[in-house]
Amino acid sequence: MFGAVSPSSQKLLFRGALCLAVLLAGFVAALALGAREVPLPVVWQALIRFDASDPLHGLVQGLRLQRALIAMACGAALAMAGVLMQSLTRNPLADPGLMGVNAGAALAVVLVIWGLGPQSVPLLALAASIGAGSAALAVWVLAGGIAATGAGGLSIRLPLAGMAISALCLSLVAAIVLVQTESRALYRFWMVGSLGQSDLATLMRVLPFLLSGASLALLIARGLNAMALGRDIATGLGTHPALVAVAALLAVTLLSGGAVALAGPIGFVGLIVPHVARAITGANLRQSLVFAAPMGAALVLLCDTLGRVAARPSEVPIGLVLALIGGPAFMLLLSQLLGARR
Repeated sequence: MFGAVSPSSQKLLFRGALCLAVLLAGFVAALALGAREVPLPVVWQALIRFDASDPLHGLVQGLRLQRALIAMACGAALAMAGVLMQSLTRNPLADPGLMGVNAGAALAVVLVIWGLGPQSVPLLALAASIGAGSAALAVWVLAGGIAATGAGGLSIRLPLAGMAISALCLSLVAAIVLVQTESRALYRFWMVGSLGQSDLATLMRVLPFLLSGASLALLIARGLNAMALGRDIATGLGTHPALVAVAALLAVTLLSGGAVALAGPIGFVGLIVPHVARAITGANLRQSLVFAAPMGAALVLLCDTLGRVAARPSEVPIGLVLALIGGPAFMLLLSQLLGARR
């Protein structure tokens, strides 16, 4: 016989169902709304009984469905990476960009365009992934590598190293763009962020990295929970802080690097969503990761839909929409954190 579900578990299940309902609503809105509205019955028919001769079916299946899937993958990955970064550095204002992945990806893409000229999106996505991983590795080495990780010094050294590597990469990007004027339009996508350049094939190439990063994040959640109690206590509980920290940095690189490869350096998702997830779940990191994924996916979906509706028949890039929404949210969060420390 199954035991009764506690009130706290019931509340958590209800909130989880609410998150999934918001995600489903965002998914439906992403398929129905845009430069041209598609009635909900037509959306349903396009999904279950696709008719290639119907242009609306082609719009839903050929464009909006893959865009919605890319948006959900990017949002979930960035939100989970943000939870990991804030837990690892014990910095409530940390986000995946702290590892330099955005700047590293942008530099790699610009170098490819500069050396080889405009290339296909899959090739640029591969370059972005390599650049993101290289930048993350450089940040980790500059922060002290294994020595700093084992000594618990990442909370201070990692943000400083991240800012230094990001500044270097973005300075090189600016210098190259001044010379390579022909590819500025394509470069703009990799600096602002947009969901309009990638396709389902690119998502399939990047998906293994995202799934690996998400699985690794869930595996080390218990270790990060122990590290939050202090290095000595974590060691006493059988946790290896250095190993857990290295695994967390690898997970962040896989998640955020894959997201950047798909949509460019979109921000604020990994900064804002983790705070909402922790407000729902408390200190349990694994539960925060599970809740952050659908909330991040829903946020990117809704912002992308808003950007397509607000500027018909054109669109506002997702990076700009998130900046307009995330900027005030960040200032509110910062004011609350500063007020709590007075």
